[in-house]
Amino acid sequence: MRAKPKISVIIPVYNAPADLKACVESLRRTAPGLYELILVDNGSGPETRRYIAGLRGAVKIRHKTNLGFARAVNAGLKAARGKYLAVVNSDVAFYEGGLQGLADCLDRDPAAGACGPVTNRTVGVQRVVLAPKVEKDPAALRVFAQAMSLRFGRDAYEVHRLVGFCFLLRREAFESVGLLDERFGTGCFEDFDYCLRLRQAGWKLKAAKGVFVWHRHHASFGGHDHFYAWAEKNRAVFVDKWCRKALEFLDEIDPHLESDGRRLRGKA
Repeated sequence: MRAKPKISVIIPVYNAPADLKACVESLRRTAPGLYELILVDNGSGPETRRYIAGLRGAVKIRHKTNLGFARAVNAGLKAARGKYLAVVNSDVAFYEGGLQGLADCLDRDPAAGACGPVTNRTVGVQRVVLAPKVEKDPAALRVFAQAMSLRFGRDAYEVHRLVGFCFLLRREAFESVGLLDERFGTGCFEDFDYCLRLRQAGWKLKAAKGVFVWHRHHASFGGHDHFYAWAEKNRAVFVDKWCRKALEFLDEIDPHLESDGRRLRGKA
């Protein structure tokens, strides 16, 4: 029986083979022996399928069509054996100590259910603004990642949400919260939804300040317009889900509230 890996790295894939190859190679180069690789192909074309078929040692799951980010991730989560579960976009690249740094962040705080790195392209507090000449230079990016590691080491800060381009999930947190909500389709807002569920379950979320990863952004969406269309659609899904839950919470908090309210309005 194979020993369980410390980390299961789950990468949902939809085309963009050059980015996927760079992502996989960055993991092999910087974290050998630390993880199992799980690739979930959402109906990619021949070039991507050939690359995945040629990878040795990876767990490979294939969907005939694009079932969306959440369903792909969920398929990977079900197959994962690791103590920690990393969900990683195919357009992310790691640098020395990156995956290890995320695992260390959770190792050091048992109350943290998930953590993420900082990056060049995202929204919110995980974003680090780079000079254009640095972002376009692979050697300069490696030096920047090393500088962030040296400057901030194991420093981590608590956040109210993590963006889903790359995050590491504690297995116990996953088992307490469950799978991603698949109603979000192709993608966007399922990560914020999951973060809210983690926090409701009592888990903290953290960002590892010394871990920098490079992120192309929207590579599998086929362009910014497609991404923003899904973002707008899924924001409405998110608001509908959580506002409705808030109203249900208020209605159920005390069965006497409704009758008390009528009395206060002079209707009883």
